[in-house]
Amino acid sequence: MAYGISSSILSHLPLEQALRRLAAEGIEQIEILGEPPHFTAGAYEPSVVRGWLDELGLKAPVGHALFSAPNLATLDESERSQAINDVAASLELLAAIGTGLAVVHPTGYAADYDEDNRPAFVAQARQSMFQLASVAGDIGIRLAWENLPHRGTLRPFHDMSELRPAIDDMPDHVGLCLDTTHALIAGHDPLGQLNIAADRLFALHLHDSDGEGDCHWVPGRGIIDWQPFIRRLDELEFAGPRTIEVAACEGNEDRVLGEVARVAASQFEWTPDPESPG
Repeated sequence: MAYGISSSILSHLPLEQALRRLAAEGIEQIEILGEPPHFTAGAYEPSVVRGWLDELGLKAPVGHALFSAPNLATLDESERSQAINDVAASLELLAAIGTGLAVVHPTGYAADYDEDNRPAFVAQARQSMFQLASVAGDIGIRLAWENLPHRGTLRPFHDMSELRPAIDDMPDHVGLCLDTTHALIAGHDPLGQLNIAADRLFALHLHDSDGEGDCHWVPGRGIIDWQPFIRRLDELEFAGPRTIEVAACEGNEDRVLGEVARVAASQFEWTPDPESPG
């Protein structure tokens, strides 16, 4: 099974430069980031991006829709309407380059969120999810709603036992993205979350953590037990994108890219160098 890498690993670089750097590392499959300076409205024509992907031999079966600003669960209707429009525009860009699946965040940061108004936030998020499901159906792209961290940013839908039922009455082109570290730092077992998502799982974000922060470490550097997780994926015959979503910066990008490429090529049968920090 092929493992891909999120272009977010080079989020400090313009998109073309990031794509060329990933291709030079021998990477063949990516998740394209719908955030600046990568693929956002007005930044690049889809035909230009499609040309880069073709030239470099890169496949982009999955993209990540815009997430930094929109909050699809906000209680402010004007803000929610704008969030719908912004995410819909991001989905249209991804569909235009042939990406068949988009990862989407069902909630964003909300300073006024608390457990008392959880039902109202859930209702707003569900309404947004239905609206975007309709948009996605019209443009021919599938949606994968991602579990999000609940540490430092309180919100609903951090647990697949809540997120999975929330999509049960949605169309078949709507599914889930399981983020392993988001699950871990929200207090959930990634393997248990995988079993809940099961047949509605469309995509994966694979990265490691110390259990405290959203570290985006190379798998194998933190505390996640990967072997049973990967075995369970194979038992489920999961055929969707398996994206390694790790972080790098200008000072360590060469090392991190090399490590990610090795762990992907080895199908997670890789032990990191203990002398090299996460």
